Order: sequence, then C-alpha cells, then structure tokens
Amino acid sequence: MKISEQNKTFFMGNTLFGKQDGSIQDKVALRKQLYQKEAMRVVTSANKGEQRIDENVADLKERVKNLQKDMKNEQESLKEIHAQMEQAKAEFGVEDDSQEQKDLELLQKAYEARKPASGVELTKEEEEQLLHMGELTDYQKMSMDLYKSADNHKENIAKYQREMQANISVVRTIAIERLKSQGMLEAQKVKEELLEAASKDAMGMLVDDAKAQVDEKAEEVQEEAKEREEKAKEQEERIEAAKDRKAAMEELVENSKENIENLTEQAVESEDITRDIDGEVQKILDELKLLEEDLKGLEINTAI
Repeated sequence: MKISEQNKTFFMGNTLFGKQDGSIQDKVALRKQLYQKEAMRVVTSANKGEQRIDENVADLKERVKNLQKDMKNEQESLKEIHAQMEQAKAEFGVEDDSQEQKDLELLQKAYEARKPASGVELTKEEEEQLLHMGELTDYQKMSMDLYKSADNHKENIAKYQREMQANISVVRTIAIERLKSQGMLEAQKVKEELLEAASKDAMGMLVDDAKAQVDEKAEEVQEEAKEREEKAKEQEERIEAAKDRKAAMEELVENSKENIENLTEQAVESEDITRDIDGEVQKILDELKLLEEDLKGLEINTAI
C-alpha cells in the first residue's frame, strides 16, 4: 500500500511510533501513579491489619496466662476450704452417717436449690424436715460458712474457665483464618495484578489515542472522496443536459430543413425570403457549434 508523506508523518511522527503528545503522556503517567499508589495502599493496609491481629493474639494469650494463674489460686483456696471442712468434722466428732451430718447435707442442698437455674429441687419431705430441724449446731454453722465460701471460689473458677475457653477459641479461629486467607500473600498478589492492570491500561490509552487519530484522518479522506463524487455526478448531469439540448437542436435543424425545402419550393424567386431562411439556418448552425464546444469542454473537465 502506498503511503503518502503526510501519512508517514502521521504514523511515524507524533503518534504510534514516535514522540507522544504531551497530554496523553501525562494521562498515562497519572494513571500508572494511581495504580502504584493503590497497590502500596493495599500492601500497607494488609501489613497494618496483620500487625493489629498479632497484637490482639498476643493480648489474648497474655490474658489466658493470667486467667490460668487466677484459676490456680482459686483452686488452691477451694482445696484449703475442703480441708477445713474435714478438720471441723473431725474436731466436732461428727460421723458421716450421723443425723447432724445428714442435716448439714440437707442444708447444703437447700442452699443449691435457691440458686437460679441450678436444677436442684427439694422434695416435700425434705422441706418438712427443714422446717422442723431446729437451731443449727456450731459444726453446722461453721460448715455452712465454709461451704458458701467454697461456692464463691467454684463460681470464680467456672468464670475463669469460660473466659479462657473463649480467648483460646478466638486465637484458634484467627490461626485457621490466617491459614485460609494468607493475608500477605493475597495482598502481594493484588499488588501484582494492579501493576499489571496499570501497564495494560496505559497501553490501552495509547492505542485508543492512536485509533482516534486514525479514525479522524479516515473521516477526512471519506469526506474528500464524497465531495469529488458529488462534483463528478454534477458534471455528468450537466453533460447529459447538454446532450439533450444538442439532440433537440438537431431535431429542430431537421424540421427547419424540411420547412426550408417547402419554402424554397413555394418561393424560389423571393430574395428576401431566401435571406431570412439563410439567416435562420446559420443561426441554428452557430448555436449547434457552440453547444458542441460546450460539450467538449465538459468532457475534458470530467476526464481531468
């Protein structure tokens, strides 16, 4: 395909292969900066997120250690109270199958029954027995005080256990989620994808800009071709009209010749009539000659 000098300048100069226009360079540079900035934001955000998670996990583990210490102290206190209860039984000489010990055990059951959602209930016989039990012995009073204190320690131990289990569960969940997501690896992958997209987008902008210039040039060529076509069509119409006029004049000449022959036969002797006829014929012939010259000029212009 033949390429004109103008088209060479178009393709090799300031568009596809040469120096780019300042505005498109600025757009490409700005777009790449935006992608790079977004990539850094993703990685930085991931790093900060990982640091926060590490700090939370460290806090949870430290809290579990403290709870273990507190629970161990509570267990030691509970063990000591049980020892005091056994010691009181021995000092007061109370046997396991004695009525005093059985009444103490009923008092302990009544204490548990008063707790919400304990699930412990007294029978009617036990309630009657409590009503007719009478005043508590010193052993029973001391044992109930120790029993209530032991119950407080049991509640603390249960509370610490629940909190420990909750914290351990959170740490375990974080570890599992980290294995699933691999946050840093995903962030790096996103960064690479963003940078790749930036390169593709920049190339797309260059191609789009060049395509727009090519389309604009093609549109100009089409407009020029259309104008030439319209002019040629107009010239052709003028030629056809001139040909029609020529044909009409030729027909008029034929008719005039017939009229002249008739006039000649009727008035051969009249000089005035002869001059008029000669003048009319010459006038028609001159007009035909001009018409032919006009036609030749039109055809030459069309050829050019």
